[in-house]
Amino acid sequence: MRLINPVVSLTLFAFLGCELSEGVFENPLDREVASAKGIEGPALVFYPDKVTTSTGSSAAVSVYAMDIVDVGMAEITINYDPNKILVSSVSKGDLFQGGNPPFFLYEDDDNQGQLIIYITYLGPDSDSVSGTGNIANIIFNTLSQGQSEISISSSSIILDPDAQAIMLNGYGKGTIDAQ
Repeated sequence: MRLINPVVSLTLFAFLGCELSEGVFENPLDREVASAKGIEGPALVFYPDKVTTSTGSSAAVSVYAMDIVDVGMAEITINYDPNKILVSSVSKGDLFQGGNPPFFLYEDDDNQGQLIIYITYLGPDSDSVSGTGNIANIIFNTLSQGQSEISISSSSIILDPDAQAIMLNGYGKGTIDAQ
């Protein structure tokens, strides 16, 4: 009986003495967070959308498609400040998988600060993807101290396998903060 009292007391203390805090959720892939930023699917966003690094170091971000349906190809234009950051590398994400291997290509104009990513399935039996997933991984190198905005241009397009445009409802922005 004496052992039960300390166990009950500790249990009550643990449940009643702990304060539950409201979590802070800032994941741009979360529908509620995206909606609060004015982005509804289907959309193209960055994850993470905020990166802090040191000047002269690299910052990795990924381009994600949110809530897409039957997409066979994409042309994604990303704008950045070439006086503050430069594109170091771009690689294919894992959203366009299965079936035919996708064709992936990018062009980087570091004078204008514009990166264009192309991805598509090739062939007569072209595949398509649906859902939320990573289209591309980008590594930027920071050149100077301060914040630099990266943004997905509204000129970006996604198409179904028949090359019909699919309307995007949101275009993400991100920040790279070199300290």
